[in-house]
Amino acid sequence: MDQLLYGFSKEKMISLTYVDVTEAAKELERKHLSGPTAGRFLAEALAAVAIMSSDLGNKDEKLAMQAQVSGPMGGCFVDVSRQGNLRGYTNAKILNDFDGTENASLDVPLGDSGSITFTHSSNLGIISQQQIACNPLNLRHGLARYFNDIQQKPTAIEISATSRDHRIHHAVGLRMTRLPEGSPEDFVPLLERFNDLTIKKALAQSIDIKVMSELLGLTDLQIIEQRVLSAECTCSLEKVLYSISCLPAEELEEIIEKKECPEVYCHFCSKLYKITTEEIARLLREKTNKETDETD
Repeated sequence: MDQLLYGFSKEKMISLTYVDVTEAAKELERKHLSGPTAGRFLAEALAAVAIMSSDLGNKDEKLAMQAQVSGPMGGCFVDVSRQGNLRGYTNAKILNDFDGTENASLDVPLGDSGSITFTHSSNLGIISQQQIACNPLNLRHGLARYFNDIQQKPTAIEISATSRDHRIHHAVGLRMTRLPEGSPEDFVPLLERFNDLTIKKALAQSIDIKVMSELLGLTDLQIIEQRVLSAECTCSLEKVLYSISCLPAEELEEIIEKKECPEVYCHFCSKLYKITTEEIARLLREKTNKETDETD
């Protein structure tokens, strides 16, 4: 089961956020028919945005992360809700020049330049939006810059996504943040455990947050929040029909005349919606009646 765990050390005034998005990454890799390179990049992105979700407050809040890169991967888009629903896709799904090598570096597929846009929103609209340049793009470094530079929260990040038999095997992430009351003298030695790859190796070995806290010397860590994460898409036939109903009446009439059956593909979950001409005709009637009522 995918999950987010948030813990706090009162002695050191340091918090840990641990996320496991393995099942969501596997499901989206399968639905998108992704190769191992795209699957691993998407898994890293899901772990990154899940880490960010520990800061979400209200139930209707969301965080989205869009990466654009100069390499053949093209980029990705992922988002997460306060309830733990994860969605996402990569621009490229199959990269023949790279998919034959398992767990190879993503540096070349991502290219030598890129950017990441972070969007915090709710049902009322966008709350905040920031963009940072990453040359070359690295999600771990980009996320660390987001917290340290934009949020002004001293933070260390590690993300681990590995494949086995050319399919996602494990996808996890860890965030360590010093709270305002914490001491830099306590934080810096722990930061070195991230820099010397101790935490990266531990994550790759599927070590849980309890063992991770012991590695960092946070022996008094208390888990104060546990949240289930899952790959859930919010698309629906109703939303698709609403989008089509927003087309001009002339375009709806043209679709009916040509007896076309529009197909709408969801980028997040790869679900295909086929709309009949009868449904288009109903939407046109409702649109015409509404416009007539508004002019009366």
